[in-house]
Amino acid sequence: MSRSRVVSLENFQTFQAINVLSDPGAIGGPVVVPQCAQIVIRWALDNGKFGNNVLYGRYAGSFAGTTAQADAIKTALTTGASWTALAAFFSVQQGISAVTIRNVNIADQPVLSSNTTFVPGTSASTALPNEVSAVITLRTAFTGPQNRGRMYIPGWASNSVGAINIIAGGAVTALQNWAATIPGALSGSGYTLVIGQKARAAYTGSTGTQHPARAATSQAVTSLVVRDNHWDSTRRRGLK
Repeated sequence: MSRSRVVSLENFQTFQAINVLSDPGAIGGPVVVPQCAQIVIRWALDNGKFGNNVLYGRYAGSFAGTTAQADAIKTALTTGASWTALAAFFSVQQGISAVTIRNVNIADQPVLSSNTTFVPGTSASTALPNEVSAVITLRTAFTGPQNRGRMYIPGWASNSVGAINIIAGGAVTALQNWAATIPGALSGSGYTLVIGQKARAAYTGSTGTQHPARAATSQAVTSLVVRDNHWDSTRRRGLK
């Protein structure tokens, strides 16, 4: 006699699908972070496209951003010994194109862009693929992913590749030293480098953890670290 294939529906439990790529606490709409500006380092790549590092700077009092501030930040990031050492690992077709500032204390404010010229790398070596990047980790005094950040730095030339395809030691050192200049570049124009945190809705995590709602805020960055010598990618699906 064959087994019965009839199963009582009372024995089934409801299953809710979870999209692991979505952010269940995200609130749509423009970015608004109190007393903060978005400060973007805009990298020109040799294929005509751009890579952007979106940073947040906290300011005191009323927003007083200007094109001159954007110029000053860009100049601070692209002059001096730290930039010179780093630029030697960037191809001559790639480099920092501009710095922009946008007030995000309220929504939908205009973008202020630097007027200074493109600052290229100085390496004559062949450029690496555009999505190949090295990562700078931004840390705060608090734990958890929401209190950390990453900067993906593109534009590298082949002389930045070390043995067994890792980042050459000199390139790691140069990137670490340049990263240490970023807080000063912002503070010189009246901004404190922070992790900007949008408001979030309360949600239940995939393991059942209850995450309370969070008002928009910011956390001061305490260090910028090049954690390892492994290449990263800014694109999930490689070259196209």
